[in-house]
Amino acid sequence: MRRPPGPPPWLWLLVGLYLSQLPGTVTWWTAQAKDLLGLGAYSEQVAGTGGFRALLALSVAQLAPTAFLLAGVLALPLPRLRCRFTEWRHGLRRPLPGEPFTEIQRFLAERAPGVELRVSATRSDLTARVYPAGPRATRIAAFVPLTVLWRRDRAAAETLLLHELGHHRNGEQHVAGLGSPFVALLRSWPYVFALCGLLPAGLLLVSGEPSAHLMFAQVVLVVLRVPEVLLLPVGALWSAELAADRHAAAARGGAELLRVLDAIEEADAGRLAALHHPPARLRRWFAHRAGDPRAQLLLVSLLPLALLADLLLTTAGATVAYRLLDVPWGRAAGRALSLAEHQVTGGPEWWAVLAVLAAWPLLAPLRPRIRAPHGRPGGHPDDSLSPRPYATAALVPALVLAVGLAPWGSTADPVAATTTPGPTSSAGPPALPLDPLPLDPLAPTATACPTPSPPAPPGRPDGLPGPTAASGLPSTTDPAAVPPGTFRTARVVSAEPLLGTPRPLVEEVADRLARARWTLSADGTLAEDTGEPPLRRRTDGLHGEKHTTTEVSATTVWTDADLRPAPDGPDVRLVLVRAAVGVDHAVIACRTFDATTTTAAVLVLDLSPTP
Repeated sequence: MRRPPGPPPWLWLLVGLYLSQLPGTVTWWTAQAKDLLGLGAYSEQVAGTGGFRALLALSVAQLAPTAFLLAGVLALPLPRLRCRFTEWRHGLRRPLPGEPFTEIQRFLAERAPGVELRVSATRSDLTARVYPAGPRATRIAAFVPLTVLWRRDRAAAETLLLHELGHHRNGEQHVAGLGSPFVALLRSWPYVFALCGLLPAGLLLVSGEPSAHLMFAQVVLVVLRVPEVLLLPVGALWSAELAADRHAAAARGGAELLRVLDAIEEADAGRLAALHHPPARLRRWFAHRAGDPRAQLLLVSLLPLALLADLLLTTAGATVAYRLLDVPWGRAAGRALSLAEHQVTGGPEWWAVLAVLAAWPLLAPLRPRIRAPHGRPGGHPDDSLSPRPYATAALVPALVLAVGLAPWGSTADPVAATTTPGPTSSAGPPALPLDPLPLDPLAPTATACPTPSPPAPPGRPDGLPGPTAASGLPSTTDPAAVPPGTFRTARVVSAEPLLGTPRPLVEEVADRLARARWTLSADGTLAEDTGEPPLRRRTDGLHGEKHTTTEVSATTVWTDADLRPAPDGPDVRLVLVRAAVGVDHAVIACRTFDATTTTAAVLVLDLSPTP
């Protein structure tokens, strides 16, 4: 029997990409653990806060794909160990002699010598699945619905088994199949993401936590992590499943495969089934056109199209994240495009896909001979591959790389293009094959990042008024006429924002100062008990500065004050012109940027002496 050509080995390509970046993944998680265990400056700053707890949960969500991928890589050279675990977990046993198991085993032996049958009565939601039993050994698990179908409709059951043998023919059981950690990632990742990603971030945003605003951009990128993590493996698995469908259709005909798909539509559905099996409508379309050149083009193009969708999605997410960090829309889009260009040309994914599309038409005819068991002649040759689908699919990576390598493609944002690479405690590990183009500060990045460095302290903002004019008192009043002593805030006369500061931020400062207690020393220093910088007399006014710098941020608070006796009574009028400028130092895809936030206000307070 002449067999239809299989798809390119997309699943194995993803595994190879992950293996090439495994050392960087370990390095990143070592640094991440240091921060989350409180050994870094960032953890010292936010430990115990809602922001730290959200960061911890988000890091767990990021760790889940890495853990599954590591398990999948470790399972590849240990297929017998995976076989034992899979058979224990699903209760798979060697079938007893008798119907229908003897007939099923005979059917498998005729079409794929050496493939063994194992049966289980523990699952009613599966029909049959393939899994490895050794480096060159394969087993097929038959569950209750398959044995029922064998008695009721043997032709349909045989078509299902031919589908599983299609996976065996392409060697996909080692990467996918029953008990695969890679498939387990797709099944569990949405739940892990919702529990450790969306839920903590959402609770942080509604809690009023002071650090919540620092997480806004992070939340946008974390929301995008679900499709980013799933797109590439879903594309590869869909290609493998459709190729197995075509193997069954080549043996029994497309009409028979359509009938079987209708019969088992409910059996193997389940929640999130579309993550590892194509939708029923797509499978029917493919079965109806299994011999059409469009079917081969679909098999070849699924992974390049998934990679393109991932690139577009992450670029859009980075644009929104930059905008939430107060970067103007035009520059935010330019920076996101510059990052996309860096990841297209600097990472191996697009080059690897293009290389596979170019080489696979030459390598595929040799595959049956290479995979033939020792001492046996090569298997049936594949039909000769038409180069047209591969050339058409290669247009996607070729055009993307051409745009990224074009001289004008690197000028999307000169600021972003000239920033110095360097990580923060929220930078991510090297790119995984399931997420080759991450733009999330917690997500994997395509190259190793340098050692963190703190941002430069921000400068004093321009346009701040002097406090004397806002005091409401004659300028001839002697500022030193207020004797030393202790005071409490009697009332907040006014609180007005400056430099475009949102009023709620000013009101928050006013509420805090409304409960403050003040001490005026004999040397002219005015201090209060809520953490504001002490104000010292210089010339005819009071001034103070407070600097805070960590490896990820730098903040400076400036305060100019006017303190004079009130016109009537024992109270004292205090006018504060206060400005705070913070720079958040972030690394996205190993490129740094500084997002600056400025808040300023003028506050007028009346202070009453305390006994």
